[in-house]
Amino acid sequence: MSKISTLMRCALVAAAALALGACGKHEPELPWRPVALDDAGLEMQFPCDPQFARTPVDFGMSLGRVPVNMMGCDAVDSTFALSHWVLDDASQADDALAFWEAAVLTRLKAVDGEGDKSGAPFVPAGAMDLGRSIRATVEGVGPAGWTITTHGVWFARKEGDKARIFHAVVYAPKAHHKIAGQFFNSIVLQARP
Repeated sequence: MSKISTLMRCALVAAAALALGACGKHEPELPWRPVALDDAGLEMQFPCDPQFARTPVDFGMSLGRVPVNMMGCDAVDSTFALSHWVLDDASQADDALAFWEAAVLTRLKAVDGEGDKSGAPFVPAGAMDLGRSIRATVEGVGPAGWTITTHGVWFARKEGDKARIFHAVVYAPKAHHKIAGQFFNSIVLQARP
């Protein structure tokens, strides 16, 4: 067998291996289902059946502990969650988003993730147009000490003189930009009377 034939066979084997490897990198298809949060005036799609909880959290804004409503679930190798709470003074909404972002990112010892710029605006229809209403992808260290990729969005909606502060997040062992985008883009703020 000539050297050219051997090289051609090796190139074909390598190309086939790359093609098969690329097939394995497709993000999984998930069973998205609608979830409505009437108290928050929000609808979105979850790829699993979320569990609900409520817990007091201190964001360090001199507000003390505020009751935060949370829902979340696990699908494939990722956790999908949404949290929200009411801020009594809507004029402080941008600061509240900044404090919440800092709390999450500091806890994870986060750095910008690969392939997605952090700080891109994220303002769903009906949300307040605020400087800290953003989407971020960061890599950090989870509670168990493992490296995780966090896709997150923070935004707020005015409710009279108050504001409802939201945070949606996907925690995964690697970046899932398409899945996170599908999760975040499913958020619909319902019209309030």
